[in-house]
Amino acid sequence: MKKVLYVPSRESDGRRLVYEARGLWSVVTPSGYQTLQGLIDTGNFDFILFDIALSGVWGAGVLSALTSSASCPPLFILSREYSFSFLEYSRDAGACGYFHIPYDFRALRDRIERFFDFRYPAGADSDPLAAELLGRSPSMYRLRAQIAALKNALEPVIIRGETGCGKDLVARLLHRNSPCASGPYRVFNASCLPTGLADSILFGTVRGAFTDSVNTSGLFEQSDGGTLFMDEIGELEPALQPRLLRVLEDKIVTRLGSSQERPVDFRLVCATHRSLEDMVAAGGFRADLFYRIDIIRLEIPPLREHAEDIALLSESYLSRMKKVLSSNAIDKLHGYHWPGNVRQLFGCLARAAVGSDREIIYPEQIRF
Repeated sequence: MKKVLYVPSRESDGRRLVYEARGLWSVVTPSGYQTLQGLIDTGNFDFILFDIALSGVWGAGVLSALTSSASCPPLFILSREYSFSFLEYSRDAGACGYFHIPYDFRALRDRIERFFDFRYPAGADSDPLAAELLGRSPSMYRLRAQIAALKNALEPVIIRGETGCGKDLVARLLHRNSPCASGPYRVFNASCLPTGLADSILFGTVRGAFTDSVNTSGLFEQSDGGTLFMDEIGELEPALQPRLLRVLEDKIVTRLGSSQERPVDFRLVCATHRSLEDMVAAGGFRADLFYRIDIIRLEIPPLREHAEDIALLSESYLSRMKKVLSSNAIDKLHGYHWPGNVRQLFGCLARAAVGSDREIIYPEQIRF
């Protein structure tokens, strides 16, 4: 059972948390600020839950003092305050996570437990992808670490995630942090082409193969020495699936209308929002192709499962428009379930920014 040091604000005596955490965490509440450092120095606590609105002292100063102590365990903020500047300060002070009051205890518990399941190594250079794949939640730290760990790998990757969660961004990061980063990066969306065109786009053509055809290389050849990202791989035409398998196995392609075999060598990264295992069981996807591409799996969490990153994502997106969100606007974003994930969030923010003639965006300007 984890032992927790809970530092409540004057608005809370901590009884709710103690009650909800029974059987899971042993929660201790200090009698005052004077006893807080002494309790930390004992080294008996797994983590701290800290409400920055402390009575009688400047909470920000206390936070900095605690996190600068070598004996301080991981510290998480639990507070009613929710502005981006506050989140930035908490992060810079060394907080490992942030939870907004009112909170759902099960969500709080699950996110903290995931933090202990995976902790990113400390150090300024330990998270080189943080500037592009934004997020300070445990799940986003984990995803960036998985990408970084694949920097020497060339095996196929399947990226799984709901629509709008950022699969293309993850694929680009996989390419740029791989041995084939100096090679080309090509994209093919299996769901966006009329039947019959995918064949020529992937394999290329020679003059005379069909009316108006010309000599052109396909995406397989264009990806040679680099990465081919096949989005929505589950929608690939059944007739193309065995041909893709042959390219992966034999590393050769033959353009339409030609008998000449051309060598190719690329890394395949696939993405899908569907369960390929279920498709294989139902006969909608070839089992042999699935087993060939199902080597490395990456899961992108839906936005509702790392809602603590909404403020950071929003600030980054709105900064280019010189707009900021009010605290109440951030609360409104947190109260939504985001079926369209980050893509929907950015669309919502763009709509609010365009419709506002002021620097600050308020809740009434946010429409889902």
